[in-house]
Amino acid sequence: MSFKLILPVLAISIYFSIFLSFDSDNNLFAVETQQHTISDQEFHGYIEQMIGHLDASVENVQNNNNLLAVAHALHPIEEIVDQINERLNQTNATLTKEFSDKLNQYVSTVRSNNLTNTTTEKTQLEKLLNDALEQSISFDTRSKCGYILNVTAELINVASEEYTEAMRDGKIINLLEYQDGQQFFKRAIILLEKSQALFSDNDNKYLTKVREMKKDLDLKRDPSEIDMNVKEMLSEIKNSVNC
Repeated sequence: MSFKLILPVLAISIYFSIFLSFDSDNNLFAVETQQHTISDQEFHGYIEQMIGHLDASVENVQNNNNLLAVAHALHPIEEIVDQINERLNQTNATLTKEFSDKLNQYVSTVRSNNLTNTTTEKTQLEKLLNDALEQSISFDTRSKCGYILNVTAELINVASEEYTEAMRDGKIINLLEYQDGQQFFKRAIILLEKSQALFSDNDNKYLTKVREMKKDLDLKRDPSEIDMNVKEMLSEIKNSVNC
């Protein structure tokens, strides 16, 4: 190909590259809407993670750590919203838009470092998330022991991964991820505490085990030990015949 022919080809290639970059939002949306449909347990797990992030943002505002507060407020947008958007839209498109608007407003409020407003908006967001959960998954499903244990498994598995990323040689190297691990274990504990009436005496051991894992994390124990305990519990849940 001659030099004269190469120049027009390059020009056309550059034009389309620029054009596509301007239209990247539409392209991104098209790709993201083709993701796999998440299960009830995964959806519930993501909802609990988002609440954990919101709790962490409030705690950091209380402790005057605005940098971490904003980071936790942004985490649901950066890490989770794309994962659950399709399911939210299928459940209630109006609720989805309201949640999106309030979540973006919440980030701005957290940046302002106003504890009262942050707490108020966090409560509103948590209610929307719980509404989405109730509308998306039937009460009958959410009231099954096995279902609760599988959501718990989702939470503690992610919590352990976050903790592993946060630690090195017994020291915290990423406080953001460390706090994520703390919050996800907390959400698992809260979920199990609310569901104790569904469990047999034998299955009540799971609450004790998760509390111990959370304590080990707070004491900054070796992440490999916590990971081993988490995997052991996941195996028990997977092979459980009582629920």
